[in-house]
Amino acid sequence: MDVLTTRRRTAWWQPLLVLLAYVIVASCLAVRPTRRSEPSFPHRVHVVDQKLECAFCHARARADDQPGMPPPELCAPCHERFDPQKPPERRLSAFFDGGRYRRLADARLPGDVAFSHRRHVTEAGLVCTGCHTDILEQDDVPLLPLVTKDGCMDCHRQHGSGNECRVCHATIDRSWRPHSHDRDWTHAHGNVARGGSTDNQDRCSLCHTETGSCRTCHQLSPPRDHDQQFRRRTHGLSASLDRARCAVCHTTDSCAQCHQQTPPQNHRGGFGAPGHRHCNGCHLPLADNGCRVCHPQASSHAAAAPLPGDHSPAMNCRLCHGNGVRLPHPDGGHVCTACHR
Repeated sequence: MDVLTTRRRTAWWQPLLVLLAYVIVASCLAVRPTRRSEPSFPHRVHVVDQKLECAFCHARARADDQPGMPPPELCAPCHERFDPQKPPERRLSAFFDGGRYRRLADARLPGDVAFSHRRHVTEAGLVCTGCHTDILEQDDVPLLPLVTKDGCMDCHRQHGSGNECRVCHATIDRSWRPHSHDRDWTHAHGNVARGGSTDNQDRCSLCHTETGSCRTCHQLSPPRDHDQQFRRRTHGLSASLDRARCAVCHTTDSCAQCHQQTPPQNHRGGFGAPGHRHCNGCHLPLADNGCRVCHPQASSHAAAAPLPGDHSPAMNCRLCHGNGVRLPHPDGGHVCTACHR
């Protein structure tokens, strides 16, 4: 009985061991050496080492919208001498599928974008390396676009070509709205604008300017949290946390003007004269950037009556003052000699 019990207690891990072995074997079978289905073209070898001009291979770049690719007959005279010493994946036949060149680079331009090499090379007189800046040092054709949208727009600004939508787009114009703008975009665009996404549909600056359309709309359309509760009580906390948000619509002058005309919620009966109970809410020593914002003519606490000559700071003032005799100010429990010295 003890032997059977021991076997049952020790056999629980055996199925786990079999499962682990199965996973290891399956993983090893799944990992196979990968081979490139298409070769990698080294521009550096052809442009720098062999000193070939870009138009030698891309002969249609000056006359057509597309630069064109070289036929195998153009490459054959040189490769017939080099290929016997090269591995099969580096020979001329690996670069062509019949008479078609196996292009690795993908411009990834949307169908709406109209780009013409002829307009840039022949009409504008741009050199190829002006856009393809790193092509001379590359031993591999990049799969990502060779030129970014920002690079095109910067070049257009420098050459005075303009960055209106119609310059590059066939159908997109200022009235076109991305798909993200179809839903509750009015309330959701703030998080996207602050998110820092580089996607074109999330880049507000492509269509909007911060000092123009953004500020104009924000000044005319108050945020959803600007309700009565926000106006009367909670806007002060929001302003202390994010003053830049308020500055979109409000200036310091407008804040001061409103605060001078609208008393705070705690300014109720007894707050001012003759009780002056507002003093109880202050902390000593006082700072001039508090009450004086609204009460510039208020007297300073430093102008309090001096301590009489026959009084010492060690005396208990409340034994005589305030004991049946009304004080000129409320007793907040502070040390009297902080003001009366």
